[in-house]
Amino acid sequence: MGHMGHMGHMGRETWGMGRSGDGVDQGAFLEYLQEHWPSGGALTIQEFRAITDGWENEIYSFRMIDHGKGVCEDLILRIYPGHDGVVKSRWEFDIMGLLRRTGFSVPEVHLLEPTGAFLQKPFMIMEKIDGPTLRDMLLDDLNCHLDYGGKLLDIFCQLLVDLHRWDWQGHRGKLASSIPKNQALAFQQELEKWSRVADHGFEPAFDWLSIQYSHMDWEPPCLTHGDFHPANIIMSWNDTPFVIDWGGSRFQDFRFDLAWTMLLMSTYGGKGLRDMILGRYQAISGKHVPNMECFEAAAALRRLISVYLSVTRGAEQLGMRPDAVTMMQSDLPHLERVYRVFQDRTATNLPVIEDFFAEMGLNRDSL
Repeated sequence: MGHMGHMGHMGRETWGMGRSGDGVDQGAFLEYLQEHWPSGGALTIQEFRAITDGWENEIYSFRMIDHGKGVCEDLILRIYPGHDGVVKSRWEFDIMGLLRRTGFSVPEVHLLEPTGAFLQKPFMIMEKIDGPTLRDMLLDDLNCHLDYGGKLLDIFCQLLVDLHRWDWQGHRGKLASSIPKNQALAFQQELEKWSRVADHGFEPAFDWLSIQYSHMDWEPPCLTHGDFHPANIIMSWNDTPFVIDWGGSRFQDFRFDLAWTMLLMSTYGGKGLRDMILGRYQAISGKHVPNMECFEAAAALRRLISVYLSVTRGAEQLGMRPDAVTMMQSDLPHLERVYRVFQDRTATNLPVIEDFFAEMGLNRDSL
């Protein structure tokens, strides 16, 4: 469960549309750069614009010109809303830096400002990777009826397998506090946390998961991304894939990550992608993956609760953008498919979710 993420609609019209950067005090931001950028001094910024497409973070691209050195650089500003922004920004900066140093393909991170002293919220500055997202490339394949989709899905699944195989043992000292000593206990604590924040009505889901996971054979913890989908992979112009959006990464059983990816891909891109992703993951990793239905149920519940709480209590309380609720309300068909996955895996209905959908304008007869 844990981190809440968003894949976006399976249609290009809603993906990655730029907006003006009116939400950022560019004067304060430039002042920060002049004080903290290694070369400092004679810097200016141009082409500052919002490129956010998901529910959670505010992301801007800009060009920084260093007049002293006569060079310019395209960069990303990532702002963290919500009460957990300080912790989340620090974790993402540190884990991306570690992944980069150990050869995993992520953008280079440059500066972290966790205090909110300059822009009222924590933020990070990182390298901008020029190129399309893997999602855009997959869409082109679908629209043009090309046969690259198989190759692109192989790249996608290979990256996920490579991440789960990433050797963190040599960095145990730095990561010790993040690695669960007892995964069964950690998951039970996670369920208890969600049961405390969720309203009455979710008890059947928590009871089902508690029973199923009480018999689970756990895989050793590995680094999981938390929101691994094609829009979080940028293909550079030399065809190197870069994975972005590491704020929800954590150490846990890899099946939580795989199930979340399967859920997003199948509920946005079509049911057939569920088995395609699982089959390719198993083929590349060389091992059978058991009990995925339980992990899919947990992923679906995580999605449903995150949307329910965001709409009923406010997205900002969960560390999401203020306009996330509007985005969720436009995403009802996806959420209905998520609920059907939960029903199918658990044979359990949640009237609290069905009532919530009805209030959001979804025809209850369709559930």
